[in-house]
Amino acid sequence: MSDLAVEMHVPKRGAASVLEVREHRLPPPSDGEISVAIEAAGVAYADIMMRQGVYSGQSLPVTPGYDFVGRVEAVGRGVDGLAIGQRVAGVTVSGSYATRRNVRAEWLAPAPEGVDAAKLVAAVLNGVTAWQMLHRIANPAAGEWVLVHGAAGGVGTLLLEMARLSGVRTIGTASASKADVIRARGGEPVDYRREDVVERARALSAGGVVAAFDHIGGKHFKKVSMAALRPGGVGVVYGAYDMTRDGRVNPGAIADLVFNASFSSLRLFAKGQGVVAYSSQPWRDARPLAYRQDLAAVLRLVGEGALSPLVGATFPLREAAQAHQALEARSVAGKIVLSVA
Repeated sequence: MSDLAVEMHVPKRGAASVLEVREHRLPPPSDGEISVAIEAAGVAYADIMMRQGVYSGQSLPVTPGYDFVGRVEAVGRGVDGLAIGQRVAGVTVSGSYATRRNVRAEWLAPAPEGVDAAKLVAAVLNGVTAWQMLHRIANPAAGEWVLVHGAAGGVGTLLLEMARLSGVRTIGTASASKADVIRARGGEPVDYRREDVVERARALSAGGVVAAFDHIGGKHFKKVSMAALRPGGVGVVYGAYDMTRDGRVNPGAIADLVFNASFSSLRLFAKGQGVVAYSSQPWRDARPLAYRQDLAAVLRLVGEGALSPLVGATFPLREAAQAHQALEARSVAGKIVLSVA
């Protein structure tokens, strides 16, 4: 077995074109690690933010790659429960735009056989994000309404499917061209370009939703998501799309996110409402048991056919720049995936 690994690397801040091919020798796994041959890696907005030098906790140069599906090639000392040849998946935050890599075993969950790698990886970061926001944070009851922004995207489509499995009713925002994607997953589509989202959401839900899931952040979270809530509801922000809208860093959106996205605790108390910021990495690191349980549950549902992640486009690993451009252009419904195997 060769120890050569190929990865798509970001040497400096810039447009998608800065991504470059880099080869290196992969060392043996350290204690607590495994070496994995990657089958597919997901493409996330966080990868774009890393490339542009605005992702907290990640400095340049960097190899992006927030999640992957692959097979164990070697096992380091102290690793139990994983065997060579086993299929695994995990949230890695960075480093998975690669043919092979070493990764902490504690970040991994078993992945089912007999499922296309692209479909599986579409349920790793996106799936654990959707599952934990829906079931561990918002926890709506059957028959209640939730609002999902970007409902035709990777996280959004899984939120719709998971909500439907639980009997929760959904309102999904997207452009008019993606309305059928939302309807097919049981959601009520709202065209955010032509409709008043707050007014429409409050009308459909007879007074307000019990949860709103917002990947945009900043003023949008306060003026749209929180405004659409009923008393007792919770707003969940899990991204900052405005910071890098259309592939460009937006200083105004960064300033708004940092300085203006504040809420009166007294006003929230009076309405019994909550505000929660969700990120998968803190859950993975600070609540590892919940993270592994939830990721395993999502992958099991995919293997059983109960969840069907939407793969919008697949690119070869070496075409990672084109994959970034497609994500920045918002031209694809569903998850964008890099195929490695």
